[in-house]
Amino acid sequence: MAQPSSATIFKNPATGQTEAVSNKDGLWAFLGGPFYFASKGEWMHSAIHAVLTVIGLLLWPSGALMLAGVWFGYACATPTILEARYKRLGWQQIPA
Repeated sequence: MAQPSSATIFKNPATGQTEAVSNKDGLWAFLGGPFYFASKGEWMHSAIHAVLTVIGLLLWPSGALMLAGVWFGYACATPTILEARYKRLGWQQIPA
């Protein structure tokens, strides 16, 4: 018996392309940082993440807590960020 997917699936009505958003995206965002958001086309979040990372590194060692907060915070917020992006672009949420 297959496990039910916890992913939210979005479909582009113009092209039929589908994209799934799940908690795994948070893991990839944590591992890839700003590069992950750039690969998803979220350029603003990519830039913000990169700038905050550079600021945290410049403030090292006192910026270490800020750096950890930025990376963990973005990892936790990634599914919400991606869902908002697809909805903003007019993609339709389809049942999994």
